Amino acid sequence: MSDSRSRTTFSAYDDGPDVPMDFAPLRAEARHTVPDAAAEKRSGGVLRFVLLGLILTGAGGVAVHQYRGVAADYMATLADSLPALNLPEISRPVVNREINTVRLDSPLHRVTEHEVRTLLARYTESGFLGVDVQDLRDELELNPWVAHATVRRVWPDVLVINIREQQPIARWGEASLLNAAGEIFTPPPRGSETALPALSGPAGSEAVVLSRYETFKEVLSALAMTPASVSLSQRGSWTIAVDGGPVLRLGRDDVMARLDRLIMVYRSGLQDHLADARTIDLRYGNGFSVSKNTVTTDSVARR
Repeated sequence: MSDSRSRTTFSAYDDGPDVPMDFAPLRAEARHTVPDAAAEKRSGGVLRFVLLGLILTGAGGVAVHQYRGVAADYMATLADSLPALNLPEISRPVVNREINTVRLDSPLHRVTEHEVRTLLARYTESGFLGVDVQDLRDELELNPWVAHATVRRVWPDVLVINIREQQPIARWGEASLLNAAGEIFTPPPRGSETALPALSGPAGSEAVVLSRYETFKEVLSALAMTPASVSLSQRGSWTIAVDGGPVLRLGRDDVMARLDRLIMVYRSGLQDHLADARTIDLRYGNGFSVSKNTVTTDSVARR
């Protein structure tokens, strides 16, 4: 080999002629380093594969237990309707048992048992694990008589339902009701609400009218009067219909002062003269007018 020839390839020899380079140390180092890194990489991949397999197995088991009851019911129904197919019977998984008991932890007064049973029929088909308690709760709360509901499972086959019903304290408008918080709801009638006082007013004034009703009720109790209805007009004028008594027209301004004036007149000995009053109009600066049931003319009382 000539020294003047240019070397274009890697040679396993050093600069001396025919003297091989010893690659044994390099090969030994490669055997101890490269395979170890590759083994570590392979072990990490195996571990991830095992973890993924465990996750998929667990999810598959949950899905089987959740929907096997639904499949069993469906196959049984199909087999009954098409006996010629001779379909196999799918047994329910032991874990996902049928719901055999539904326990109501609260008494029902306005929500009917039939309404609850009808709703439950669609949710208990999938068994103990398959029933969606959140959706069931949400559907229970769609009933206008239900203020709040909770649904929970009790192992192995029990659903426990608690229903807090709306407590109406007044009627609102033509068909709605108000609860103690002044919130309006419109439920199917149950009959007992007809005895509640009737309130009305512009949209959004429910809480204000309810608060005024409570105040009027307390003030008029001094005259042994009870408001049967309280209404607020679009222009802000208040009207009270007394249970078994007259209609009181209060107007918009100085409402409480006008009621105080009426109480003072009653206590001064004029209550007998107002006993058969049909309407008492208190919208005067220093008096009020009275329309009676027995006469056709109006009289005006002043002080």
